[in-house]
Amino acid sequence: MSDRQREGVAALLKAFDQNGDGKLSFEDLRAAFRMYGVEATGEEIKTLLTRFDTDGDLKLDFSEMLGLMAVLQKKGADRGQLKQIFDVMDKNGNRRINKQELQSAMALYCHVNYTDKELDDLMRKVDFDNDGFISFNEFAQSIHLFKLQ
Repeated sequence: MSDRQREGVAALLKAFDQNGDGKLSFEDLRAAFRMYGVEATGEEIKTLLTRFDTDGDLKLDFSEMLGLMAVLQKKGADRGQLKQIFDVMDKNGNRRINKQELQSAMALYCHVNYTDKELDDLMRKVDFDNDGFISFNEFAQSIHLFKLQ
């Protein structure tokens, strides 16, 4: 991590450390995620704390935050790559993929020609809100279902 990134982590720690002890608690992390629009359940936050809290106090200090931020940066880069794939599939640019766009992308980029029934089954598995379209979040959560090459 660069010096500038380390300074950013220090600034984050200071900004969200509600009691000034130099560590982020469960509630501090929850507030930080909410402020940045990151949807995280209580269980997900507890999992993060457990994974990155090396001293067992259920809080993240500066060095523990560096580890967390390194992982989050990698996930952000991965999500950026998924967004690029999604945007290519979204031919009309309306920020959602319809059945025809999915069929076209799967045939063109993955060399998979789904039958109508197979395509309907895939749409049902991926379209969590049943609106007939695949949003980016639905796509990102279901990427394992696509036969990307």
